[in-house]
Amino acid sequence: MSFTQVTFYTDSGVVMGYWVAATGWLGFGIFQFAWYANLLELLGVLLMSRYPNRAMVLVVLGVLLAGQAFWFTEIPGQEANMRIVDLGMGFWMWYASIVLITLGVIFGPTEEECCSPPQSDNGTAESN
Repeated sequence: MSFTQVTFYTDSGVVMGYWVAATGWLGFGIFQFAWYANLLELLGVLLMSRYPNRAMVLVVLGVLLAGQAFWFTEIPGQEANMRIVDLGMGFWMWYASIVLITLGVIFGPTEEECCSPPQSDNGTAESN
């Protein structure tokens, strides 16, 4: 949903979420790494069932890295930099999704819940 929303209000107009998603990887050139939190979160979700502790570390690092976006004050342009005036709904949706994914990995299903055989109505494990 954040792709369709305004992410930043700047002194030159608005910046949409899809533009930030498509060009955010270029942030490494200006030491802005918040976009890479998306990759850490994705990797954490992929690893959470097999390596829960590693996944937890990755998503916590991801949420911290995403926090760097709050320090971002200018978007570089070809002719002039666009100064960020306010954060839009797209930004808040993106950041909330990062936090929710992190909470999901940390408090997600335990090994006992995801790997135990299903119980029948009488309390015994069903056999296949």
